Amino acid sequence: MNIGGLIKKEFGRIKSDKRTLILLFVIPVILIIIFGLTTGVGPTKFFTAAIITRDEMPTYDNFPTNSSQFDDIFISIMQHNTTTWDLHQFFNCTNLEDYDNAFDKCIQFIKNDIVDAFIVLPENFSESVENKINPVVIYYIDGSDMTATSSIEVAIQEPIALFRVQADLLENFTIMVPYLEFDVPFWESQLLNYALPMILPIIILGTTMNLTSLSIVSEGPLPRMLITPTTKREIILSKLIANTAIMILQSTEIFIMSAFFGLYSLGSLFNLYLVLIMIGFCGICMGLFISALSPTEQGANQMYLIMFIVIIMFSGSFIPPELISPEMQYVINILPLSHAFPLVTDIILKGLGLNLEHVLVLNLNSVIFVLLAYVIYRFKKIEV
Repeated sequence: MNIGGLIKKEFGRIKSDKRTLILLFVIPVILIIIFGLTTGVGPTKFFTAAIITRDEMPTYDNFPTNSSQFDDIFISIMQHNTTTWDLHQFFNCTNLEDYDNAFDKCIQFIKNDIVDAFIVLPENFSESVENKINPVVIYYIDGSDMTATSSIEVAIQEPIALFRVQADLLENFTIMVPYLEFDVPFWESQLLNYALPMILPIIILGTTMNLTSLSIVSEGPLPRMLITPTTKREIILSKLIANTAIMILQSTEIFIMSAFFGLYSLGSLFNLYLVLIMIGFCGICMGLFISALSPTEQGANQMYLIMFIVIIMFSGSFIPPELISPEMQYVINILPLSHAFPLVTDIILKGLGLNLEHVLVLNLNSVIFVLLAYVIYRFKKIEV
């Protein structure tokens, strides 16, 4: 049988498997609706910040005499005295050019997940504290983490309280939040869009793994086909092509349904679509590996479940990598979801392009698993 006939046969097998088709095309739509209405996760407990102080810039009118002693106190508190904050870097700006450069660097810090927020101390900060006339602190938050936003608003009170004690400032203290960087606008579907970077990779990887995890081990005619000139390489290739075509349809459906329910993306929708396909292709290759390795259907189902749970648990989103041993961190960096999550997050919530490192590792996973599937199936003894 030629490769075209094998692909046609594989489509027929998939079409007859109603359970898998429901799992592939119906369940994702249901999950998008459910997550869009009910998603919520726990708060972030520790934050990193940068500080821009404009306190040494000249002031006039009500503050003819320049002073800059209190910004050093605030920076010292953020650096050494808080339990919820770590200071990444501070910038001492003496003119507008310095401030513009520092502001651009801090935006890049947020965009690259180096800091969760950055704080701006205005020109008259020390003078306001010294004269006790309602000093102002401005801070910018990374709004791509919805739960961190409310947590930061609480956490920022700790360094402010410590500062007020040291500065003997027990009266009013104004906090200004001019803008949330990379947040989902309130008029968009916020719950769904904050959930999508996590639920889309999980749904696509899980369903495509399930699509192919029984494709070899459960198909009765395969042993008899090997009596013919059909090779195992052609069998693997036909399954890869047919299931990839089905996966592209599924990714398209998920993409369209997400858009229908209010998908908000700062980045390229085409890049997002490509990433969804890459995630789905990785799931297909992993499923083929499971099916080639498993001796029985029950074994394939058990291995699929175990692998999927491990991939989710060690994706870097549920267990913080810094709490895991360095050896295990290498394992996390190999698994596909640890690269799928940031790829989708960067595109949807931060407007970034494709991160080549994440793309390379994700596709390398696909290549390795499909090669392992072929090697295992090639040397697997099959009774005709």
